[in-house]
Amino acid sequence: MMWLDVGIIFLLMIAVGFCYRLSDRLQSLKGFTTVLAPSIERLTQVLNGANQAIGYLKQATETSQKGIETYIPNAQAISEDVVLLIEHADRISYRLDDLIVKAGEIEKNLRQTVLVSMRQTEKQAELNPEIQINKATDPRDLFVQRVISRYPKDAGVTHTPVQEQTQSQ
Repeated sequence: MMWLDVGIIFLLMIAVGFCYRLSDRLQSLKGFTTVLAPSIERLTQVLNGANQAIGYLKQATETSQKGIETYIPNAQAISEDVVLLIEHADRISYRLDDLIVKAGEIEKNLRQTVLVSMRQTEKQAELNPEIQINKATDPRDLFVQRVISRYPKDAGVTHTPVQEQTQSQ
């Protein structure tokens, strides 16, 4: 038994040494705690401020989400209206292009018809001396003169009676 008592005493001495060393380390940690206390307190304040900022950010996000939710249906409706307007404008522009081309053709045909009609009237007047054309006072001739004077001569027409009339006056 003696060996047993010596072993227990030996283990107790090692345990006492270990506890003493542990006590020293705990004392040094307590010293660090007093040194680190202001830093820990500052860190706590910063974390509390961050938590408040996160709360404000959450509120702002919820408020903006509610605002956006009210505007999204309006924006979608406006977007659909704009798409319809663009499609309608497209159709109208194609129609206008076609009308411009047709108007150009009508204008060209009208100019040619007026010129031919004037030539026939002049030929009839030359053949029949009883028919006299008063070129200066006929309002239709003045209108034709204005219309023809606005546009360049056709490539196929070499001279027009209206131009002869204006040169003779």
